[in-house]
Amino acid sequence: MKTATPFKYGLIALAGTIAAIASASTASAQNADRLAEADANGDGDIEWQEMLDMRTAAFERLDRNGDGFADSDDSPRFGPAKNRFNDALAQLQNADADGDGRISASEMLEAPAPLFENGDTNGDKVLSSDELSALREAAPSR
Repeated sequence: MKTATPFKYGLIALAGTIAAIASASTASAQNADRLAEADANGDGDIEWQEMLDMRTAAFERLDRNGDGFADSDDSPRFGPAKNRFNDALAQLQNADADGDGRISASEMLEAPAPLFENGDTNGDKVLSSDELSALREAAPSR
């Protein structure tokens, strides 16, 4: 029987986090749930800084070789982890502001966050628990 490695679970979580970070304006309940994971202080609201912290953590997991860029050089060599990594990286292509095929930490932090921005209906840079609930309710059925 095969067992999942922490690396495998990390890539699965990373793919979900990337989906929440890079999702288009049409939200899914799953992406809203992933975004809720950014609530580091557990108060039910997601502050913009918590969103940036989530992005920073995702970038650090993507930049496996520590060269300051998330790119194909960071991809595992083979297996399902390679596919999950490549899928996660592909979802972030809108973050590649200079079009060089690599995503720097600053590009990751400055990339659009349509799910957060569309959910923050009052524009206060805080996604309240009510706004997060509204995102979930507005999401198309799975």
